[in-house]
Amino acid sequence: MRKVTSGGLAAAVLALLALTSCSAEGTAARPQPSAGSDAGRATPTDPTSTSSLATRKPSPSPTRATGGPTPGSLAVPDTSSGPLTQRSFPTPRQLGPGWRYAVDPGDAEEGYAGNGTPAVERNAQEVAQTAVPFGCDRTQAMPTPTNALEVDYTVDGAKVIAIRGKFADAATARAFFNGRHDNLRGCLGRSASAAIGPLVARLSRPAEDAVLSDRTPRSDSWRELAVLDGSTVALVAVQGTDHLTDARTDRLITLLRR
Repeated sequence: MRKVTSGGLAAAVLALLALTSCSAEGTAARPQPSAGSDAGRATPTDPTSTSSLATRKPSPSPTRATGGPTPGSLAVPDTSSGPLTQRSFPTPRQLGPGWRYAVDPGDAEEGYAGNGTPAVERNAQEVAQTAVPFGCDRTQAMPTPTNALEVDYTVDGAKVIAIRGKFADAATARAFFNGRHDNLRGCLGRSASAAIGPLVARLSRPAEDAVLSDRTPRSDSWRELAVLDGSTVALVAVQGTDHLTDARTDRLITLLRR
């Protein structure tokens, strides 16, 4: 869920959406990019790169596909997406000490704009594509949300990107949640670059409706949390692996179940 420079992306950086350890399902190394053209598989332009929900990947088309500015467009995003607004996310006060809202001003070089608030509409197709690192095989289908909204925070000064995706119904949201978990699990123990290290590590289930994982922990570490909530899935990426403690993870899970 992070924005990165094109140089950093080419050097294989990344991270999306939270989290600490509960029952670890394993440790990982970084995966080979998958081949094939099925619709459920992301196809990166650089097979050595990684991406996350935070990454804005330039695109030659500035049009809107499934809501929200297409990557590569400098169109100013809305502050809401369908039924999703900033109120669909917990406030820093609810989250507790150390949490603050943040405003991403955008980056013309990277091809995305801000809107002067912590809440920005995201392109739903882009969110689905970056929910699993590029380089991971996507053996399980992951439906695309109908709407996606990002809210930016910091915790203890570390960058936090939260995204809530709204799906057609609860069954479709569960299919995305379960498909993402299975695709992340398939990435454990795989590596495509010694410089980057594992793509996915420390995958665990702190609750039946929550998945916690580390993305590229050796090179550009982010901790990611996914929470299934009815017809929505909330994804939170926290930069680094030190800030999302067990207590903060449990609180996030509770607050993201609206």
